Amino acid sequence: MSDHEKRHQIRRHMIIGDGVTAAAFSECCTLKPGDELIVIGNNATRLGRGLAYAAEPQETPWQFAYLLNSPAEDIDPDFGPWLEKNWASLCEKMQGRRLNWLAAAQTFVDKGDIKGLNVPRAFLGDFIEERTKVALTKLQQNGVKVRLINSTAIAIMETINGFRVKTSDNQHHCADTVDIATGGPETQRIDGDDSTFSASTLFGNEARIAEHIQKGSEIFCIGMNATMLDVLRLCQSLLPEDQIRLTACSPRGSLPEPLIPQLPRKIMRPNLKGPYPTAESFLAAVQENIQSARKNGLQMGELRSGFRAYFTEHGLKSLIPNIDEARKVPNTLRHWFRGGTRDTIMDFKRLNATGSTKIIRGSVKAIEVMESGANVILKNGTGMMIRHKTGFVINCSGAGSQFDFDPLTRSLIDQKWITICAQSGGIAVGEGCRTQVTGLRYLSPATTVIGDEVMPMPLYDAHLLRTQVFRT
Repeated sequence: MSDHEKRHQIRRHMIIGDGVTAAAFSECCTLKPGDELIVIGNNATRLGRGLAYAAEPQETPWQFAYLLNSPAEDIDPDFGPWLEKNWASLCEKMQGRRLNWLAAAQTFVDKGDIKGLNVPRAFLGDFIEERTKVALTKLQQNGVKVRLINSTAIAIMETINGFRVKTSDNQHHCADTVDIATGGPETQRIDGDDSTFSASTLFGNEARIAEHIQKGSEIFCIGMNATMLDVLRLCQSLLPEDQIRLTACSPRGSLPEPLIPQLPRKIMRPNLKGPYPTAESFLAAVQENIQSARKNGLQMGELRSGFRAYFTEHGLKSLIPNIDEARKVPNTLRHWFRGGTRDTIMDFKRLNATGSTKIIRGSVKAIEVMESGANVILKNGTGMMIRHKTGFVINCSGAGSQFDFDPLTRSLIDQKWITICAQSGGIAVGEGCRTQVTGLRYLSPATTVIGDEVMPMPLYDAHLLRTQVFRT
């Protein structure tokens, strides 16, 4: 053993994941000279992008089609200034594209409100990747060895000295401590959603879906959420709007409320006077605050950001001391604060008036693949079972009420290293995101309980995830 090793026992720390949470874990590393950081993820060499903010490997019509659900300033406090600084080069990237997102943005740009824009997700990916590279470079300059491995972790085992992780290419990697950030719950599956005329998810299937869009086929989306709105953007990037045929179906048959920042900004300051004995009494107080704010001209954008800031500062524990009651809250708040991309929602409504987009209220039960196209079997708003013939079906239904998880997360649950919250269906971890095994932490958008604190709003938010990581 060298003199240096005698003074400092070399530590190997591993991060599993390649998205926002994994990037935040890398920024928080407290490694010393001689230590090693290993990052394993599908796209670890572009750490921070993950699936949500991935960059297309080659030029495509939909490369910058998908927009952020929220205005830039709500995503990350540093993202708005970064946008302003890089605005000219970002505009240059958008030139000559069919989907003229800049035209829709111009009203806000003219008012100097670049921070209020719903910009292409790829731009946020650029920002996160750039910030993460700075953090990794600092680690290397401080003598930490950094290894970024593009692979998928499929199993983790506890060893005498820490952990051994197996990847999809049958390699094994060892570490003393591990942070797992494998992303959100998987989309709920529907019988027949992965066939010649259907796709179980939009992302990664764009090229195949594009062929059907360009043929003029009707595209049928199961779900009316952010992913469905992305499908509309995909259609807009490929066809003139009068040729688009898009049908969306959900039990409510309603679009998310658009998140529209107002000028001058209006601030929502919740007035909650806890503690509340039950979830019901707490939710009644929240609803009272919402109604009062709406009477004062506040919209969903202000409501979401106001409550998010309040909960980030105060937490739920002080408001609902009974943790079993607190665990009943997140699913309701998720529906109450449902919002989406301003530009795309307005486009959907405009195209709905001309018949290019349609809404069906119903619950899809299965998809029957036909010789040409598919039949969607659904129970409509009147309770009648019907078959809707369509060209191509995309499952945009989201995680649903019963979460399903990636294989690695499922293995952690099976080993009882992490648990499922009975009330919310999400993941419960210990204080500081610790699991039942010393040296292993876990955080993902599916996490609803951390220690004795319940996450009141889902962690489908880059800044919320980053905040939780830094609190560890």
